Amino acid sequence: MSGRRTRTICAVSLMAVLAPAAVGCSHDGGTPSSEVSRASAAIASARSSAQAELDKIKGGSQAKREVRTGRATRDGAGRAVAPLTVTNGGKHTANYAIEVNFRNAGGDLVDAVVLHLSKVPPHRPTKATARSHRKLTGRITAQVGTAVRY
Repeated sequence: MSGRRTRTICAVSLMAVLAPAAVGCSHDGGTPSSEVSRASAAIASARSSAQAELDKIKGGSQAKREVRTGRATRDGAGRAVAPLTVTNGGKHTANYAIEVNFRNAGGDLVDAVVLHLSKVPPHRPTKATARSHRKLTGRITAQVGTAVRY
């Protein structure tokens, strides 16, 4: 089989399993399963880091209903970018920690980030932007995983 055809088959196989997280077939002899393993490890690491950030917050209140996500697009580097609107439902200015999950067309988690906002005024929509850690391909959506007001 030609090198080009092998890479194409490999890439199609990876995309069927984990499209946006897969970085394609390596030229250093990596197998499709090793590429999927690396992509899965990267996703697990991003999710774990996001959860660790949220675990640092003590005394906050659930605020997922106060955060809206817009349509995810890509920046010049190919990273997913999602606009957020936060409306503080409390009586006082507050800080927020918001976990944003990026998912592929199949609904699989492909990246997770935590966005911190400071001094969000009550009842006034505040704009923010979540950006994936790395380049993501295919159709990507952004969803709020967890949001904490503190």
